[in-house]
Amino acid sequence: MGDAGTNKNPRIAIVGAGLTGLLTAHGLKKAGFSVTLYDAESSLDARPRDWTIVLHWALPTFKKLLPPHIVDNLPLAICNPHLDFTPEVECLPAINGKTGGPLFTSPMPGSRRVARQRLRKVLAEGVDVQWGKKLVSLDVSESEKDGPVVLGFEDGSKAEAKYVLGTDGPGSKVRDLLFGRREEGKVKGSGYMFGTVIVKHGDKKKVEAVVKAHPVATVLMGTESVGGIGVMYVDDPEDKSTWTTFWVKIWKRGVFPDPPANQGREALAYLKETTKNLVEPFQSQVDWTPLEGDAVCFIDEMKTWEPFGTLESHSGRVALAGDASHPMLVYRGQGFQHAIVDADNYVDALIKIRDAGETKEAVFAAYNEEMVERGAKAVVQSLKEAELSMDLESVNKMLMVRQGHGKST
Repeated sequence: MGDAGTNKNPRIAIVGAGLTGLLTAHGLKKAGFSVTLYDAESSLDARPRDWTIVLHWALPTFKKLLPPHIVDNLPLAICNPHLDFTPEVECLPAINGKTGGPLFTSPMPGSRRVARQRLRKVLAEGVDVQWGKKLVSLDVSESEKDGPVVLGFEDGSKAEAKYVLGTDGPGSKVRDLLFGRREEGKVKGSGYMFGTVIVKHGDKKKVEAVVKAHPVATVLMGTESVGGIGVMYVDDPEDKSTWTTFWVKIWKRGVFPDPPANQGREALAYLKETTKNLVEPFQSQVDWTPLEGDAVCFIDEMKTWEPFGTLESHSGRVALAGDASHPMLVYRGQGFQHAIVDADNYVDALIKIRDAGETKEAVFAAYNEEMVERGAKAVVQSLKEAELSMDLESVNKMLMVRQGHGKST
């Protein structure tokens, strides 16, 4: 099982090898800590689902946490790293869903849109990940405040750590165990559905229709559903027929019948059948996606959980970060930005305990207090953005219009 390390070199366990966990692991390693990640999946490639994420206001912090060679590899994850990143590229334009004309443009200076799976592969380099480790228990001694945390896994194995960080997504097992499996610790459905389709047309003109709207991505707002199109992967920058694009749809649950499947051909057929009469170039992207092909489709209800109160931390030994602590809707791309802040704050917290002699109880009380206030606000804002985006009369009230993609403060 191994020991939990010493106070100066504590062993840290991160549950969940997603982006937040991998990023935090790099930050901890860079600061001289011993860290192991545990993930329930069998391998890095076990889940095929992919989507895009925008790195924007937290990008400097993201880079600060990483060693230089990982930063150098970041272009491998950028959807189109060959662009000339000007202000016209570093933005997100929105199109009027009723007229097809411009609605607004949200500036994102310095931003980069990345493919999640490719970024995960970049971040996985050089970190210790134990795969096939599905967490089932956390044994934390309440009588011994400085004692180890024992992690129990479904395969019967155990591991010890001085500190445990849960970065295991919206349905976090760590959060569930922290709350004693009570209802208030469980993720909630937001009432908003999200469909993603990734397609390689093999047709230059179909790709050019996406790029003409915007070289990175653009969105449609003001109707009963929000749409988005963009570039996913660029194989050969000189040959657009080799490019992969994506389209997404967000709608309020109940506007259409529930989907018969959450992925695959049935899910794609459902999206095509329930997506009609959009303005161009959105409708063409839907219509051009063949049912009999290799297009990848996923549908899910976006989940939220609003952190509240004083989170249990077992005397500072167990904490949450990223989607495990504040899962939110995709609006304004805030989710991963706040996860980056969490990662940075977590590394700083352990440095304070190790180097400044501060108590873990006080440090993690402060960590949780800041994260709860910041995360809860962002979760609430993301829900409000969704509500406002579905009606042309209310779009102008959105933070995306009034404040762009800036930090939720």
